[in-house]
Amino acid sequence: MPTHTFRENVTAYVGFDDLASAALRRAHPLVAPHFGAIIDDFYATIEAHPGARAAITGGAAQIMRLKRSLVRWIDELFRGPHDEAYFERRARIGRTHVQISLPQVYMLTAMDRIRLRSVDALRDAPGLDPEALRQTLSALHQILDIELAIMLETYRDDLLTKNRTAERLATIGQFAAGIGHELRNPLGVVETSAFLVTRRLEQLEFSDLTVTRHLEKISSEIQRSGKTISDLLELARNRPLKRRRVDTRQFVTEAVEIAHLPPGVEVAIEVSEGIVLDADLDQLTRVVTNLLINASQAMAGNMTGKRHIWIDARRDEAGTTLRIRDDGPGVPANLREPIFEALFTTKAKGSGLGLALCRRIAEAHGGSVVLDPSERGATFRLTIPDAQPEACPASEVPIG
Repeated sequence: MPTHTFRENVTAYVGFDDLASAALRRAHPLVAPHFGAIIDDFYATIEAHPGARAAITGGAAQIMRLKRSLVRWIDELFRGPHDEAYFERRARIGRTHVQISLPQVYMLTAMDRIRLRSVDALRDAPGLDPEALRQTLSALHQILDIELAIMLETYRDDLLTKNRTAERLATIGQFAAGIGHELRNPLGVVETSAFLVTRRLEQLEFSDLTVTRHLEKISSEIQRSGKTISDLLELARNRPLKRRRVDTRQFVTEAVEIAHLPPGVEVAIEVSEGIVLDADLDQLTRVVTNLLINASQAMAGNMTGKRHIWIDARRDEAGTTLRIRDDGPGVPANLREPIFEALFTTKAKGSGLGLALCRRIAEAHGGSVVLDPSERGATFRLTIPDAQPEACPASEVPIG
C-alpha cells in the first residue's frame, strides 16, 4: 500500500490535522487509566462470537499477548505521532488480520467497542469543558475512522492479490491443459526407453557407473517433470470436494507415512484422539504431505543431528486447525506472502506450485493456510472449517 499518498488522502478526507493530533495527546492521561477495561471489553466481545474467536488459535496465552499488543496500539492511538511511520505500523496490523483470516465484520464491530468505551471515558473525565470535549471526541472519531480505512485497505490489497492469483491460475490452467497431454507422451517414451536400455545393459552384464548414474538421473528428472505437470493440472482443476469426517490423529499418521520423509527426520504427532476433521481426505492429504516435504527439505542443510517436525491440532466450534512446525532456518519476513504465489520458488529445482496448491485446496474447503510468526523454524497453520449443512427446503424445515 502506498502509505504516503494514502495518508494524505485519508487524513484530508476526514479532516484530521495537527490540531486533532494535539487534542488526542492532551486526552491521553484522561483515557489511559481506562485502557485495561477497554481492552478487556474488546476481547470479551471477540470471545463471545465463534467466528471471531476462531481466528485466535493460541488460546488464553495468545489472548494475553494480544492484550499487551492492544495496550501499545491504543496508547499510540492517543499519544501519536500520527506520521507516516504510524500509518505503516497500522497497515502491518491490518495485514495480520488478513493473515489470520479475521472476518471484516468482526474487525469493524470490535473496533466500535473501542470507540464506545473511549467516548464513555472521555465524557466521564473531570476537567474537560464542553468545547474541549467536543474537539477531543471529534479527533477520536476521525482517528478511529482512519484506523478502519487503513485496515480495510489491507483487506482490499489482499482481495486484489487473490484476483491476480486467480487470473494467473486461469492462465496456468489453459497452458497446462493445452500442453500436459503433449508433454506426457514424449516423457513416457523417454522413460520407457531409459528402462529398456537399463534392462539391456543388465542382460549384457555391462557395468559402467557413469552410464548407470546418467540413467538414474534421466529417470529422476522424468519423475520430477511428471509431478510438475500433475501439479499444474491439479492447480487449475476445480474438483468438487468429497468431504467426510475422520479422526484427525489417524489422518495425520497416514499422511506422514505417505510423505516418505528421508531418514533423520523425526515427526512428533501431538494430536489427541477424538479430534474430528471434516474434509476431502485425498486433497487434504496432498496439502499435509506438501508441507511435510517442504519442512524436511528446509532442514536438509542441518547435518548436526536429528531434524524435527511437530504436528498438533485443536478443535473448536468452527472446525479443526492443524499446525506443522519444524526447526529449520525459517522463512524470511519478506517472503512470507510471496511463497504462496504460483510459480514463486526459492529452490534450485522447485516448481513454485506446492504451496500455491496447498492454499487453493484449503480455500476450496472454506479455510486457509498461513505462515505464522515463530521464533524458530517455520510454522504453517492449516484451518479447515466444518462443512456447512445444506439448507432444508421450506417444506422440510422442522417446526416446534
